[in-house]
Amino acid sequence: MSSEGYLADAATRHQVYVQRYAAGNLKRVAKFITKAINTAKAAVRGGLSAYGTRRYGSEIDALQRDLQGIYSDMKGQAMLDLGEFAGYEAAFSARMLGQVVTAVVQTQVPAADLVAAAALADPMLLEARAGVQRISIAGALDQFGTAKSAQIVGEIQIGSALGETSQQITRRLTSMHQLQQDQASALVRTMTNHVASTARAETFKANDDILAGKRRIATLDGRTSPFCRSIDNTVVPFSAPSPPFHWNCRTSEIPVLKPEFEREIPGSVRPAVGPDGAEQVSSKTTYQQWLARQPAAFQIDVLGPARYKLFSKGELTLDKFVDQNGKQITLDELKQLEPRAFERAGL
Repeated sequence: MSSEGYLADAATRHQVYVQRYAAGNLKRVAKFITKAINTAKAAVRGGLSAYGTRRYGSEIDALQRDLQGIYSDMKGQAMLDLGEFAGYEAAFSARMLGQVVTAVVQTQVPAADLVAAAALADPMLLEARAGVQRISIAGALDQFGTAKSAQIVGEIQIGSALGETSQQITRRLTSMHQLQQDQASALVRTMTNHVASTARAETFKANDDILAGKRRIATLDGRTSPFCRSIDNTVVPFSAPSPPFHWNCRTSEIPVLKPEFEREIPGSVRPAVGPDGAEQVSSKTTYQQWLARQPAAFQIDVLGPARYKLFSKGELTLDKFVDQNGKQITLDELKQLEPRAFERAGL
């Protein structure tokens, strides 16, 4: 089996570690969110002045400054943690590459501080209401802190304007707590994958003399996005965008060695989670091949009834379900593009 199979196996397994690291980082971030909510609750229990008065306004302003300070501290801690993680990821990528190249090649490890700087400065390309947003980790954390502070203050102001008691306003803040935790989870997981992806890219760059491109590796389970399902196991040039491709993206990339630097390594598999639980499949298996082997009920759950028929009977491949920007094409648009597939599927 080729070195790429070994790398695909290692990358998929390592992605589990990346997600576990993100979960640990989320716990640290969650402490700041809890502190912000508790600070707001304390201000409410302390008795805000009558709504609309000058004193009320000054008290709200003071609370807002306290909240901004807490979220600023959260940003500082998150960036420190992610910077350290970037250096580790670059070293790991170099070690993995070193295990699959011929003995005469010495792989290069990029400087940890340069990797960290790139990971924190390079923009993430993420979905937004107006399309794709380019934003750095620092910018994303600033946006999060500003938005969450405003949400907390906004709930207090709404409750105060409605004449609610401090207990009622406190309940508003309690319900907001979990929402902020969920939103932070998506942010932390996305940032963590961005850092891991950037560290890999810097390692590829440092060893580009022995590499021919990069291969995208998606997660084989029912939660993978339409775009990531469509690109699994495809080889692209280094200039192509790297993950994360969307919020909560779990796709990773592995280097593709030039033939003269490859060496054979004993068998390799990649993990998958289907309707019967976890299993091991060949590292060469694509998401499409894996999905086609799953029971119809699972395919319907992943694709939806109409797309299941187009996939199983209409002979459409998964890449046909998304446009060039990675957005899922509507069924009406798809029918205009692939009318014969609809006929074959009986739709």
